[in-house]
Amino acid sequence: MSKKIDERLPREIGEGVLPNHASIQSPWGKLMSYHDAAHYCQRYTAVVSAAVMQAFRILVPDYTDRSRLLCENAYNRLWYAQHNIPGYRENVMDNDLNVHPFCAGNFTGGLTGDAGDDGLLMCGRVNDFGSYRVEKELDVCYWDIVGSELCRSTTQSLQACADSFAEKRHKGPKLEYHMVEAKGCGDRHCRIVAESREKFPMPEHEIWECFGPVATEDQIKYTTEDYTVRESMVFREECNYKFCNGTCKEDDSTSLYGPYVNMTSGCTYLIPAIEQLIQEGKAEESFVNHVLKCVAEAAGKAYFAEEYAKEAFRSVTGAPRDVDDGRLMGAHIEMFLQAMNIPYTIEAFNKDEVIYQIDRTALSCYMGRMCMIYVSYWYGMTKTLVNAMWSLWEEPEGAAENMLRIKIAKKIDKFC
Repeated sequence: MSKKIDERLPREIGEGVLPNHASIQSPWGKLMSYHDAAHYCQRYTAVVSAAVMQAFRILVPDYTDRSRLLCENAYNRLWYAQHNIPGYRENVMDNDLNVHPFCAGNFTGGLTGDAGDDGLLMCGRVNDFGSYRVEKELDVCYWDIVGSELCRSTTQSLQACADSFAEKRHKGPKLEYHMVEAKGCGDRHCRIVAESREKFPMPEHEIWECFGPVATEDQIKYTTEDYTVRESMVFREECNYKFCNGTCKEDDSTSLYGPYVNMTSGCTYLIPAIEQLIQEGKAEESFVNHVLKCVAEAAGKAYFAEEYAKEAFRSVTGAPRDVDDGRLMGAHIEMFLQAMNIPYTIEAFNKDEVIYQIDRTALSCYMGRMCMIYVSYWYGMTKTLVNAMWSLWEEPEGAAENMLRIKIAKKIDKFC
C-alpha cells in the first residue's frame, strides 16, 4: 500500500472462507449489496439529471420549446442509432428482445420500453400487447423527479425504436405511442398507451403533445395500490428472479449493467438536446458551461446540507469518527464509481489529500460535458460533507490518457 494511501483491507481478504456476495465496498470495509448498488445508481443519476434539467430550463425558458426540442432530439437520435450503427437494430430485435419474424407493424416497439423499464428498475406490468394496442403501466419511476418534459421525450425515443423495428418485419398497423399518466406529474402510475390511429382515430398533434388523452381510455387497466410492485422482475421471487417479456426473452439480474442502470439516465436525453442547441447557434457554449456548473455546484451543496445527511453517510460507509476531512468525500465518490462500474485508480487517500484518476469515457457515458458536471457537483458536495476549507477540482497534471484526475484538499479561493 502506498504511503499516500491509508491502509485499507483488500476486497479479497477472506475470499473462499465465507460466502462471497456481489457488493461494493467503502474504504472502511462497509458493504453495499448488488441490489442496493443498482438502486443507488438509479437514484443518484436521477438527482444529477434533475439538476441538469434545471439548467436546461434556464437555457430554454419556454416549456413548449423545451419539450419540442427534447422530443425531436430523442426521436432523431434513436432513429439514427437504429439505422447507422451496423448490426445494432438486428441485434436488439433478434437477440435482446426476441422479436419473432412473423411480427407485423410497429407494436414490437413496446418490447423496447418493457425491457428498458425493468432494466432501469422501473417496475410494473404490460396490460395489453397486440397489433393495434399496447399498454404498459409502471408502479416505480426513478426519473419522476426530473421533469415532465423528460417524460414526453422518452415516449418519442420509444416511437423511434418502434418505427425502426417495423422496417425489418412484415408491413402492419402503425401505432402512435402516448404517455397517458406520469409519476413525474403526480399520477400514481406512469402509463404508455400505443394505438393504431387507423383503428382508433384521434386528432393530429405536435410531437411534444404525446401526453394523452387516448381513444381507448375505456380499455385502461388500472392496478390498485395493494397489487403494485416495488422491484423489477429480476429481484422478485415470484418471477424466479428473471425478466421475461411478451416474446419469452429471459434475462437475469446481471443484465441490469451495460445498457441500463450505469449507462442510461435522464442526462442521456438532456445533454444531447443541449449539444443540439449549441450546434444550431441557439446557445453560446461558454454560457451553457457556466449555467451547468452553477446549477451542479448548488445541487451538490444541497446534497449534504443537513447534519443528519452527514450522519447517514457515516453510517452507510462506516467512516470512523476521527475522519472528518477529504476522505469522506473520497469515500462518497468511490462508492458511486463502484456502483456505476466505472474504472478508477487511487493515487492518494489520507488526511491531507485525496486524488483519483477516473475513466473519462465511462464517467461521461460518451457525453463529454458530464465530466464537468460531476466535478462541479462533487465540488459542491465537498463544501457541506466536509467543510468550506476543503475543495475538489480537476488537476490534469499527472493524469493518464483518457483519465479525469481529481484532487480533494484544503484550498483558499477568494473567488469561489
